[in-house]
Amino acid sequence: MKEMWLVILVLWCFSSSSSVLCTTPKPVVMWHGMGDFCCNPLSLGRVKSVIEDSVPGIYVKSLKIGSSVVEDIENGFFLNANKQVEEVCKQLASDPELKDGYNALGFSQGGQFFWVQNGLVQAEYWHDPLNEEEYRSHSIFLADINNEIAKNKTYIKNLLKLKNFVLVKFNNDTIVEPIETEWFGFYKPGQSSEVITLQESELYVKDRLGLQQMDKLGKLKFLAVYGDHLQFDEDWFIQNIVDKYLK
Repeated sequence: MKEMWLVILVLWCFSSSSSVLCTTPKPVVMWHGMGDFCCNPLSLGRVKSVIEDSVPGIYVKSLKIGSSVVEDIENGFFLNANKQVEEVCKQLASDPELKDGYNALGFSQGGQFFWVQNGLVQAEYWHDPLNEEEYRSHSIFLADINNEIAKNKTYIKNLLKLKNFVLVKFNNDTIVEPIETEWFGFYKPGQSSEVITLQESELYVKDRLGLQQMDKLGKLKFLAVYGDHLQFDEDWFIQNIVDKYLK
């Protein structure tokens, strides 16, 4: 059996809006995945150029976690996810270009998980369907942000502020298992063969994270593309992401 993990979202975009009416395009913030770095010309560096060419005058910030490219790459493997979030919050708060809101694009880390949870980022996303209680008891990141331990109303309130929450599933993904996690689906508890959709999950039925409310409000967007993990062409990205959500 392949190693399994719950990816919150593979390619996501949201609008953190304010009441200020802007005449310039809303800025874009990008967060790369595992093994990548902020300005890689073959990945996020190229995506940044595509957005800038498609939306004249737009400000695009590609997040770097650390003081160098090497640190940025290493932190994608080893820096505790909560500490990464804390660092990103500081960067966003200190950037005057983002004071009136922004759109964000997050790219999945991918790869596999090990068992040293505090020492390897990917372990913090591990969700074992055969041991749900152990998962909830020992998870230091995923169970918390999914509101599976205690219902944090602030998480729900903040998520509901988003204008759109776009989830992209790669139908031929060989990295993420099950692939349905890219749309918040997962294995039915107690086994590792039958997959349930988000709408069938306790997370949705009990609306622990506000996703049911978002769905009813039309804020959840489910996109699918034929390709392996994060494999999409420039035309698809422009037509389905840039033109619809970043302009």
